[in-house]
Amino acid sequence: MKIVITGGAGFIGSRLAAALIDEGHEVLVLDDLSSCPPGAIPVNARFKQISVCDSDIPRLIEQELPGAVFHLAAQADISRSLIDPVADLTTNVIGTLQVLDGCRRVHGCKIIFISTAAVFGDLNPFILTEEMSVKPATPYALSKRIAERYTEWFYRIHGVPFTILRLSNVYGAGQKPGGEGGVIAFFMEQLRLGEPLVIHGDGSQVRDFIHVKDVVHACMLALGKGNQETLHIGSGVPWSIIDLVRELAAIRGGAPPETIYAEKRSVDSLRSLFNPDKASLVLGWKPGIRFAEGLRATYEDELGAAGVSFIDSEDGTKDTDEDLTLP
Repeated sequence: MKIVITGGAGFIGSRLAAALIDEGHEVLVLDDLSSCPPGAIPVNARFKQISVCDSDIPRLIEQELPGAVFHLAAQADISRSLIDPVADLTTNVIGTLQVLDGCRRVHGCKIIFISTAAVFGDLNPFILTEEMSVKPATPYALSKRIAERYTEWFYRIHGVPFTILRLSNVYGAGQKPGGEGGVIAFFMEQLRLGEPLVIHGDGSQVRDFIHVKDVVHACMLALGKGNQETLHIGSGVPWSIIDLVRELAAIRGGAPPETIYAEKRSVDSLRSLFNPDKASLVLGWKPGIRFAEGLRATYEDELGAAGVSFIDSEDGTKDTDEDLTLP
């Protein structure tokens, strides 16, 4: 199949492009390279440097005649969206509309739109399902929700098939600090520089970490499944920021990393945890990489050989170690 990936030079997109090529697909990567180097693009992928906001996007997709478009290009920096919501809306809403218009021009072209857990804001339910109402709390989250609704609208009016994949906190080797959900990348960078780990708030915030390889797997399954569905791609296993620091300490061995507690940021939700059951039912997808294993592999790839983790139970939940303390 011929496939277009917007944002295909990014952390997730470049890995998705490589996996699709390995499966025999022909891949065209569209990316403006504003947040990633061209070296991230697989050598067997075709590439065009272009912004998703470029008015030529619909015509380019029409000329390409793809069977599917993965739309990952986005302005994903929550802090930047607060400073410049117009730029955020332009990329995330206008850019999505242009991609949808391109898909509309190609009969049967499916869009797989990559969305985010951020659309829920800081809701009270601990485990988030697809049926729950959303409450975007930032311009970034609001723009992604609007893009979701436009994706649904293009199906109702123009018959453009879609799958919306909302991602929890994606992590893995090669992720750059910045953007949404990058606390692990930030911690890796701080450890690399020998700086203390900065914890905003008291560290009790709960996150749902999902490895980038599991995300790529879900994307590939969505090529042929999940039409007209919104699906949550997450582990369903809660990890607090303190848990994360403890796990990093166990992986490193020796003295725990120095930590600094800073004021909680208003844009940070207290808890974000997905129920992935619908994705399992519709796509036949389940996360295959337990967090302890994925974090260890990420640490080793980024910073070198690691020690043995104290948090490594069969179901991915945390085994306590009473001797492991933080400063």
